[in-house]
Amino acid sequence: MMLIMRTFFTGLFALLLAAPTLSYAQDILTVATADRTESFTLEKILAMPQTTVVTKNDYVNEATTFQGPSLRSVLKEMDVAQDATLKMVALNDFSSEVPAADAFAYDVILAVLLNGETMPVRDKGPIWVIYPMDGNPELHDDIYNDRLVWQLKSISVD
Repeated sequence: MMLIMRTFFTGLFALLLAAPTLSYAQDILTVATADRTESFTLEKILAMPQTTVVTKNDYVNEATTFQGPSLRSVLKEMDVAQDATLKMVALNDFSSEVPAADAFAYDVILAVLLNGETMPVRDKGPIWVIYPMDGNPELHDDIYNDRLVWQLKSISVD
């Protein structure tokens, strides 16, 4: 019995040590157009050029540092036109329609880091769509708050 317990805890410990690397390897975002579908792991997203946005919004109490690739760069990579509509879907199937033009007009990012740390699902991660609210007073509107999709899992282009 003691050998079984030791084996169990040794295996559990090894799994816990490996857990951070497992999350880097699994797909966390899918972007689909009529012609192409691309999947992204956290590792792939972190390897992309990063944009930092320091801003407040209705869901954080103070100016917070968000980091991730610009939505604009992802859309350009996927050949998405500025007049397209994006359907952003969260893990809980909440969805929001977002004009692609927003990404070309503002530094909208697919934030994967909040104050330098990855975001677990329970804290709006692993991806949170962030608009640069500070410095753009026109973004302080409920319509833009509805576009701050957290726990983002997919973007489909219409």
